[in-house]
Amino acid sequence: MEVLKATASLVPWVDSKVTKHVAYPFKLGSNIRALESALEELLARKEDVKTQLLIAERENGAPTEEINLWLKKVDAIELKAKETHQKYEQLCRCIWNMSPNLWLNYKISRRAAKKHEEVIDLYKRKDTIPMIITMPPSLAPEMQASSSKSSNLESTLQNIRDDAHNVVGIWGMGGIGKTHLLKQINNELSRDHAFDVVVFVLCSKECYEEKVQNEIINKLGLSKNGSMEQKQGTIYNFLREKSFVLLLDDLWDCVDLDRIGIPDPTELHSCKRKVVLTTRSTEVCGKMEVTKIIKVDILNWEDAWSLFIEKVTEETINSDPQIKKYAVDVVKELGGLPLALITTGKAMRYKIDHNDWEHAIMQLKQARLNDVESSRVNKTVFHVLKFSYDSLKNDTLRQCFLHCSLWPEDFSIRKDRLIELWMGLGLIDESDKIQAAYTIGYTYINDLLSVCLLEIDNDHAIKMHDVIRDMALWIANNHGVDTNKWINVSAVKVSPLPVADAIIIVD
Repeated sequence: MEVLKATASLVPWVDSKVTKHVAYPFKLGSNIRALESALEELLARKEDVKTQLLIAERENGAPTEEINLWLKKVDAIELKAKETHQKYEQLCRCIWNMSPNLWLNYKISRRAAKKHEEVIDLYKRKDTIPMIITMPPSLAPEMQASSSKSSNLESTLQNIRDDAHNVVGIWGMGGIGKTHLLKQINNELSRDHAFDVVVFVLCSKECYEEKVQNEIINKLGLSKNGSMEQKQGTIYNFLREKSFVLLLDDLWDCVDLDRIGIPDPTELHSCKRKVVLTTRSTEVCGKMEVTKIIKVDILNWEDAWSLFIEKVTEETINSDPQIKKYAVDVVKELGGLPLALITTGKAMRYKIDHNDWEHAIMQLKQARLNDVESSRVNKTVFHVLKFSYDSLKNDTLRQCFLHCSLWPEDFSIRKDRLIELWMGLGLIDESDKIQAAYTIGYTYINDLLSVCLLEIDNDHAIKMHDVIRDMALWIANNHGVDTNKWINVSAVKVSPLPVADAIIIVD
């Protein structure tokens, strides 16, 4: 009786399998067409992937090994599908897309059906694998690797690799070198096989969960479709069985990692889960439940002097005995702040008249005296950095620099758009030849890059360091007296417009 029941339960399964195989010879044409249609969609997706990878390479990204393997599999299935189609065409001699040879019809139809399933599977598989590894450009060309900074790097890497610390905070004032350190960590860990995924996200002041989530989606090359909750699931499902490091740069407030889709780094798991953040606030470290805080201090005297000499050049320092004496005083006034040492060093580069150096000392000392009254650290830094601004060759270039601050923090500013703004403001005369005006504009950009008041973002765009931008707005707003003189607002916040001399609306 039991045997009869078991046999009866097998009948529907056997019946469906038999029916499927019997139908193969008669579904040859439809199976071939289904394979061709699915392959066409897969190849279109392959071209989209190749385009995204090409764009990523321009932005210092690299394809993951998984996406390279996916592309190879697509190429392989394309060849097999074409072979199947060629065999079909060779056999097709009769009407209704069938050959007289039913056995060959069966074999080709069955192969086409299987290849169709493989094509569909490959198409869906693309949404579950990362496409791009982002390698932020190292700041080594802009900052010498000092002994103290090397020590910070080694200490931070050691804490990241320590199982006791899953959330590490790098804390320090603006311009101290936190971002430089985090990018070094990114590059070190990207070469470390201990982690499957390393993601670097620039947060900045106006940071919120959805922005961070979208950045992570982009960096991992995952599907951008769906609501925030759906993308939360996409990120979580991708990371949950992987060892990962999430690097959050310039965090100004707490973000909910769970809402973004990041698996809990404090939860016991076989995979390594690490979050490393940089911030100017110990309060943010507390809110993010940081288990280890690493403070980035100002440079010691030897490292500060070495960095300054690198920027100003030995040739300039040794051109006059008095200049070296003044240079020592300049470095003392700059207080070991890397950003100030870099910008001031570039401003004094090749200045071989000791009177210029004496004037620089006077300006820096006056800045210190001015800030004794206000006792605000930010203003002290601004006064020091302002020396580079004051050293620009003319008022036109100074105005060009200030107008760069109208874009939002950490914004990638296209060079041509910036030059067109300068033209519109009358800072560059385009009345004669437009090409000549663009040439002048690019010269101004290079002048500002040469003294580190602007940074290169990519071949077609520049950006401002957030402290440099704050300093520019401070200058434009009459040294902080008129706080709403120059502002930028989001396109979604244009009503009511505030009263100001200069407003830029960014969409």
